[in-house]
Order: sequence, then structure tokens, then C-alpha cells
Amino acid sequence: WSGGPTIPLRHNGVAYRGINVLSLWASAMRQGFASPYWLTFKQALELGGNVRKGSKGTTVVYANKLVVKDSETDDERAIPFLKRYTVFNADQVEGLDGKYPAPAPIITNPETRDVELEVMFSRIDATVRIGGSQAYYHTRDDYIQMPAFEAFHSADDYYATLAHEAVHHAGHESRLNRKTLISTSRADYARDELVAELGASFIGAIVGFKVDEREDHAAYIEHWLTALRNDKRAIFEAAREAQNAADYLLAMMTDQAD
Repeated sequence: WSGGPTIPLRHNGVAYRGINVLSLWASAMRQGFASPYWLTFKQALELGGNVRKGSKGTTVVYANKLVVKDSETDDERAIPFLKRYTVFNADQVEGLDGKYPAPAPIITNPETRDVELEVMFSRIDATVRIGGSQAYYHTRDDYIQMPAFEAFHSADDYYATLAHEAVHHAGHESRLNRKTLISTSRADYARDELVAELGASFIGAIVGFKVDEREDHAAYIEHWLTALRNDKRAIFEAAREAQNAADYLLAMMTDQAD
């Protein structure tokens, strides 16, 4: 993605979340869309536009729970439901008259730190140790280990890696208590790596840095594919956990109190 992906937005500027972010990112990358905005066919018409003939829409989902009351006992129970609907990127809609301009590309100087991002990451309540040649989150002692900034190929690589490890950190039992982080299973370890990478991507799209592919991704692909084959809901769960972690971290990173 040129300049890094931005969080997909509804026609009214409200951000999509979880699995919908992944679905819309994939569609935008595959079809070459630059706009982060997505509209239903009806919304396009209401705004005075028209979906270009032959355009292929993208499916998004809406999940919620319907609360029903038993007529005999008055007990309430929640019934989960999932609705699907189709949206079109603003690049597929004619006649919008510049209502949804494409965002400016993110340009990062690979040799300098970003002052704003430094402040944001400093707000995360985590112990970050600098040094060595590896980046990791130490679950037992609850700290993040990062190589020196100068060891990274670019500033984006540094902040993306820090965000990745911060998502692991957020899963600690004293915070979000994410089971895949605590588990000793190799499959769960790979699942938590997927959560961390998705969470870092969500954060990067919000605060402004690119998350590129990493060499260690290939080592986890087999585990990810196995998980997806065995459980069709696995990607939904990973996206949900990633969104929870991103929300948790962004609440601290964007706190203006100080």
C-alpha cells in the first residue's frame, strides 16, 4: 500500500472495526482504491452520486445481539445475529463532487524519530528496554525488549515493531487477559502473533505509520492456515482481539490529559 493503509470509513466518517477492516483493506488493495470511504448503493444515491456501472461491491458484516423475553418466565436472553451488506468504495462512485478526497500519503524520514509518535508511545503503561538484536514481549517479567532505533531500516519499521510488541503486552492477564498470549501451545502462540500484527496494523492506520511484511511472518503462515481451516471463526476472533488491544492502547496513546 502506497503511504500505508488508512482505517476504512463509512460514508459519515465513522470507522469500520474488526473483521470489516481486513475485508475492506483487502478489497482496496486488490482493486487499487485510494479512498478510505465506503458507501452502500442507497447512500451513494442519497448523496447525489451513482455507483459506476459494472462496479463490484464488497461484503461487510454487522454483528449484534437481539434481546428477547420469555413470555412465561419473563427471563431475558441474548440471541447473537450477523447481517451482511454490500458497500462500494468512493472511487467507484461518480458525482460525489470531491466529498471524499483521498488522504495524503504518509511520508516518513527513515533516519529520524517522529516526535508525535514518540509522545504517543511514551503514554503506554509499559516497561520498554532498549538494546540487543531482538524484539519481543517477555510474558513472565512483563516488559518489552526493543533493539535501538538506529538498528531498524526505517522509522516505520521501528514504530510498527513497537506497536506489535505493545499488542502482546496488552494481552497480559492483568490487562486484557488474552488466552492465546498466556497459553503454552505453539498454535496459540502463532494465533497471538496474528493478533499482534493485526493490532499493529490497526494502530498504524490510525496514528500514521506503515506496517510492512516481516521475515518471521512466513514461519507462522502454516499455523494460521491450519487454524483457519479448523475453525472458520478464527479470523473473526483474531480481528476482534486485535481491535480490543488497539482500542486499549490507543486510549492511552491519544490521551491529551498530559
